[in-house]
Amino acid sequence: MDGTLVDGRLVFAVADRLGLSDKVRQIQENPTLLGYQQSESIARLFKGLSVDDITQGIESLRLMRNCEKVVEDLKEQGHILGIISDSYDIAVNYVAKKLNFDFSESNCLELDSSGKLTGNIKMPLGWQKNGCYCKISVCKRYCLRRNTRKFQIGPSRTVAIGDTKSDLCMVEEAAVGIAFMPKHRILEERADLSINEPNLAKLGQLITSL
Repeated sequence: MDGTLVDGRLVFAVADRLGLSDKVRQIQENPTLLGYQQSESIARLFKGLSVDDITQGIESLRLMRNCEKVVEDLKEQGHILGIISDSYDIAVNYVAKKLNFDFSESNCLELDSSGKLTGNIKMPLGWQKNGCYCKISVCKRYCLRRNTRKFQIGPSRTVAIGDTKSDLCMVEEAAVGIAFMPKHRILEERADLSINEPNLAKLGQLITSL
C-alpha cells in the first residue's frame, strides 16, 4: 500500500503530526531489532490515539497517479486484487474498501474499551510457518500463498508489486515480481520488472500484457 497505491507512508503521516518521526526513524534504523520487533516498538509510540487519528493519516496521503483508473481496468479484466501490507488494518481496510479490492492483510491495532489504541498490535507473521527470511510483522510471501489458495489462483498467475525490501519475499514468490519506485537496490535487482516513475499507468499496461 505505502509507496505504491498511496504516495507516501502512513506511519510518517501519523508520526509527523505528533512530532514522533525522529523516534520512528530511530526504531527503523536500529540494527538490533528484527522487522516485527520494529513494528511492535512503533505501535507503542501511537498508544492513546484514536481510529480517527489513523484514518486522518491515510486520508492525508494522495493516491498514486492513475491508481483508481488502473484498479478499475484490472477489476474489469477479472483480476483478483489484494493489499498485503505491514501497515495498520484501519488504514489498509480504508484503502481496500475505497478501491474495491478483494482482500487485504495487515497488522491489527488493538483498541481499548474507549476506542483508543493500546499500543499493542496483532501481527499475522507467517515466516515462522514457512521458513521465510523476512522476519517482519506480515510475511508477504506467506500471505500471498494463503490468498492464492483461498481464491484458487495458480502460482503461475500471480503478480506482486512493492517498493521496499519488506516486499522482497512477496516479489520473489510471485510469478511476476514488480519493483515500483524501488527504495532498495536489492528489490530492483531481484524483481522481474521495474517501474521508475510515480505513475501506475505503466503497471496496468504491464499486467495487461502478461
